[in-house]
Amino acid sequence: MKLADMLVRHPFRFGVAAIGALLGAFALNFRKADVSSAAAEWGQFGDYMGGLLNPLFGLISVVLVAATLRSQTQAAKLQAFEHQFFTLLSLHASVLQSIDRKMKDKTIMHGRDCFRIFYRKIVALSQKNRVPLATAYQRFLETDGWEIEHYFRTVYHLFKHVKDQSAEIEATAAQQKRYYDLIKSQLSQYEVVLLWLNVEGLNRGNWDAILTDPEAKPFEHLNKGNLVENPPEVPEAEANELVSP
Repeated sequence: MKLADMLVRHPFRFGVAAIGALLGAFALNFRKADVSSAAAEWGQFGDYMGGLLNPLFGLISVVLVAATLRSQTQAAKLQAFEHQFFTLLSLHASVLQSIDRKMKDKTIMHGRDCFRIFYRKIVALSQKNRVPLATAYQRFLETDGWEIEHYFRTVYHLFKHVKDQSAEIEATAAQQKRYYDLIKSQLSQYEVVLLWLNVEGLNRGNWDAILTDPEAKPFEHLNKGNLVENPPEVPEAEANELVSP
């Protein structure tokens, strides 16, 4: 811990320690001298103590004022960061809800329900064309990418905001993880798997810095075994309906 931080946290202790140190030094040097009964000499002793302690207390006061200003600045930065963070979270929810898909039976799916449909369409493309899921996803983007590209950009900027601003607000690793976890808690399993396919495919973009962040772990809740490596089979009738123009 830095000396300035210790001064800010324990100014009273430093003051008492300084007084004790001066009295101790005085007693050590003049321990053989008799205690004076003259008021003038006690006045000189008071001047001696004041001359040594006043600059020290002045320094402590300056450090406390500087620390208060710094604390207020950091609080303002944190407030601005969280305002933008929660604005982005709100935007994510709005963008998600704006996604819709009209089904063959005329029903309209919204938000997270659409991602389940998108995922099953990608699996259907993979089954029908006998290609890996990643290849099927790229084909899916050619016809349906316009519906989700804005969504992916919003999620990326949420992670990027935490990544870029953590140093500015002096966030600890635990605080960073809390913000990242809050983002991940908003994502359904189908949103996560499509995001993973997007990041791992041709649209990786600038995700590398986020993927290497030990606190971010955007895909820690992705069940690759059931959703990527062994995706659930889509019945032929449903697959034909999903992939038909």
